[in-house]
Amino acid sequence: MLSGVTELVMTKSDVLDAFDEIEACVAYGIDGKETKELPFQLNGLAINPVLKKFQGWSSKTADSKTYSELPKEMKEFLIFVEEYLGVPVKFVSNGPGRDQILEK
Repeated sequence: MLSGVTELVMTKSDVLDAFDEIEACVAYGIDGKETKELPFQLNGLAINPVLKKFQGWSSKTADSKTYSELPKEMKEFLIFVEEYLGVPVKFVSNGPGRDQILEK
């Protein structure tokens, strides 16, 4: 919120197409305690990511011309991103072309 971000654009989403499972870091385990804040000084700390797993979509999204054509699993992941960050994903880029920016 410090930067005033009101909408997100998810770029390079097509690189996730090949994964059977996708993991997102939602917190950090630091010296036995869980936190969402990563400390500035990392020296000597035992830090482990806390991961949330998502089912991958294992299908080519580059051919999708509209948001509704994207795989259900990808949409579920995008909903998580929106809820976790508290900011809506407005556009999803599913390839390098200018015509591969889908509006949600």
